[in-house]
Amino acid sequence: MPFWLARKAAPHVWKRVPWKTVWVATLWLVNQGRERVERNLTKREQTELWNLVKKSQGRPGNLTKRDRTRVKHIVGKAIRG
Repeated sequence: MPFWLARKAAPHVWKRVPWKTVWVATLWLVNQGRERVERNLTKREQTELWNLVKKSQGRPGNLTKRDRTRVKHIVGKAIRG
C-alpha cells in the first residue's frame, strides 16, 4: 500500500479524506489487498464492501451519501486493521 495512503488512514484523519482518495483505496483493496480485507474485516463487512463496490458500478456518484460514508468507514478499517 502506498505510504501516503497508510499515513492518512488514522481514524480521525480518515473522515476528512476526499472521496477520490477513498475510491482509489477501495479499488486497491479490491484488486490487490484481499488478504488485508480478509484479515481486518468481518465476513459481514466484506460482503457489504463488495456489494457497495458492485452497486457503484465504478462510479462513486451511483452511491448515496450514506453508502459513501459506509464505504469510507469499511475501507478505513480494512487499511488500519
